[in-house]
Amino acid sequence: MSAQRHDDVLDFPGAAELVAAGRTTAPDPAVLAAALAAVRTAIDTETAKPQGPAAAEPRVVVPLYRRRRVLASAAAVAAVAAAAIIAPVTSMDGGAPAASAEAAAFFGTMADKAAGGADGPYWKITATEAAPGTATRTRTVFLGPDGLTSVENGEKLAKPQPNGMTWRVGDQRLDWKGLRALPTDPSRLRAELAAGKDGAAADEQVVTEAGHLLSFSPARAELRAALYRVMADTPGADIRTGASDAKGRKGTEVTWKYTSAEGPGIATTPHWIIDPATGGILEENRTAAESYDGSHCRPSDGVDKECTPSLSKGELTSRRTFLFNGPVAGIG
Repeated sequence: MSAQRHDDVLDFPGAAELVAAGRTTAPDPAVLAAALAAVRTAIDTETAKPQGPAAAEPRVVVPLYRRRRVLASAAAVAAVAAAAIIAPVTSMDGGAPAASAEAAAFFGTMADKAAGGADGPYWKITATEAAPGTATRTRTVFLGPDGLTSVENGEKLAKPQPNGMTWRVGDQRLDWKGLRALPTDPSRLRAELAAGKDGAAADEQVVTEAGHLLSFSPARAELRAALYRVMADTPGADIRTGASDAKGRKGTEVTWKYTSAEGPGIATTPHWIIDPATGGILEENRTAAESYDGSHCRPSDGVDKECTPSLSKGELTSRRTFLFNGPVAGIG
């Protein structure tokens, strides 16, 4: 390559500093993945903007060396994105990151989406619930400061439940008013969710409680955004785009490394499918963390006549798909 062509390729802001810096060690692959995701999001956002009539655009032939200059500039943008993403996911003491760069970037974006949500005097949740060996049922719950009303398969309960629902937050249970009083500062909120636990047990408790608040509570928009920001600083999430829920709706799947017992001898792994456009949870489900032969279940007459059938690792054990989850003006 000629000296003139070399200068053309490196003709972008910061090129001189890059040359002077010389060779550097390879960056963390997770950081590169998150940086690439950030660049792709920026490209998608830009290309989604309305364009003028094609006929109005003059055809311009770009010389090869200028194309290379554009590519070099794009590489510089990716480097800047990587540098920006490193900050929120590496520990202050140089230890292991609290969450993967990809997960932290995703949850940060979902926090911004959730912050734009609506609020209202009541909260309505309609969901279908399914499990192996059981019939799928549809249930609607209306939540409010004065209690709970439930409708299952079109049949309303005989009377509302005035005590309503409560939600586990750390070492306490909160009602509607208690949820409204929760802090929205991520550090303070995490402390509330983790109360009573330490280390990995605290992380698992935070994920479990945050998931329930995001999927089945009247948490206001500011609280939902704060919950996602807490998730961005919590380890254990694997992210997969292009997932589908039971209704065929596309979303991003979050699989958590934590397992819990769903029944005698059954260890399960939690999954969330999130709508990337709104930050709302489309579906939550659990899969068998290991194969299960059904031998631990002993049905008792009048108590539990059915047992979970044998399962292979990865098979669905329960699923709740949300058809509506948001504020409403009234009950009915």
